[in-house]
Amino acid sequence: KVVYEYIDDLNPHLAGTDELPVNVREKYEKTMKEKDSIVVVTADALQRDVLSKRGDSHLVFSCNGVDYNHFHNEIDPDFKFEKEFAEILEKGQPMIGYYGALAAWVDYDLLKRLADNEKIQLILIGIEHDDSLKKSGLLDYKNVKYFGKKPYESLAGYVHFWDVCIIPFLINDITKATSPVKLFEYMAMEKPVVSTALPECLKYTAVKIAQNVQEFVSLVEECKDDCKDEKRKELLKKCAWENDWSVKAAELKAYMGEWEKNER
Repeated sequence: KVVYEYIDDLNPHLAGTDELPVNVREKYEKTMKEKDSIVVVTADALQRDVLSKRGDSHLVFSCNGVDYNHFHNEIDPDFKFEKEFAEILEKGQPMIGYYGALAAWVDYDLLKRLADNEKIQLILIGIEHDDSLKKSGLLDYKNVKYFGKKPYESLAGYVHFWDVCIIPFLINDITKATSPVKLFEYMAMEKPVVSTALPECLKYTAVKIAQNVQEFVSLVEECKDDCKDEKRKELLKKCAWENDWSVKAAELKAYMGEWEKNER
């Protein structure tokens, strides 16, 4: 029995190459031909691709999710920040944050427009997937701080102090097929979320969606006080809990149980 997890557009840039690795292409093509395997997709765009190639046979939709308790619970009081982050906290300026890959699908021009407002601090955490961050010129801004890659266990400690969490992606084939894990992690922290118009983010009324750069900047400004909005916090918490990994696992387990029973 085979379960094929289809979680991203088959784009070589995701692997940091110019051509898709042969083994990735072969597994995809084999799965699209053989309808006995289960295909789990995480985004509507990926589901449409599967439907066009093998129909709805053994097709399961399950977007990405979150370890709710890990992100929702209070941070460790003994958590130690680097000196530079502590200094930013002391300034008391609104903190706008993003964590994830710093890659070509990030809209650096949008981030520079945000950083034009010197009254905010823009915080970036994550791995440099390519040289796009370095080439963007974003790090030349005094109110932009990049803290590199951080352990999964420490992410909530940083996000705890952010006023607005952002998903500043360009709209392309990669991001149209993306179900951002960070979306649900931000939600579990009950933080205001502003995103570009990613199809998988458009599904959630708790998320503020910007159709262009100016709207993104305006929404971030509007959301700086939303961290105190109890109604929105409840909505974010509800969305996060409904997408806890335990819920995803139970749904898939139930489907596979029925599948095995029918195969006997």
